[in-house]
Amino acid sequence: MRRPVALLAILTIGAAAVPVSDSIAKPRGCFSKAEQTAEEVVRYGLRLRESGRACDGAPWEAGTAPLWEAVDKQFGPQFKQQTDIRAKAFQREFENDAENKLTQWNARIVFYYRHFPLSPVYCDGIKADLETIPKKSWANFVKRSVIAHDDIRMTYKPCDE
Repeated sequence: MRRPVALLAILTIGAAAVPVSDSIAKPRGCFSKAEQTAEEVVRYGLRLRESGRACDGAPWEAGTAPLWEAVDKQFGPQFKQQTDIRAKAFQREFENDAENKLTQWNARIVFYYRHFPLSPVYCDGIKADLETIPKKSWANFVKRSVIAHDDIRMTYKPCDE
């Protein structure tokens, strides 16, 4: 039961684990390609986790919670690496309030996916993703995470444009 919360715990711990005072670069007002990818991966992970939980219950009964747990177990270290990249970007951009900004941002994203309208088609898609991902590589997970690309480009200015 505690396994599905690992991603959120990593997000919260990752935000607090990197000290703000350690020679953080000056704010650039943008996210690098690696930081954008990290944000995509985190959002996709949150989407799968929250949807996996929701679609597992009534009335959908899609059996997705154990599938999410398998993905989280398989890719946990990679999720942590991506959340660390993301936390460092927040610390750079919000030097005086990075932890609070990151906590607010995480809560907003989780709230969005936790209350996303479900349907049989949506839950079938989440189940298909959760069944396919463990059979593929981390690179495939990252490739699939591009689903959040447009949202991220509207939220964070890319440095390379």
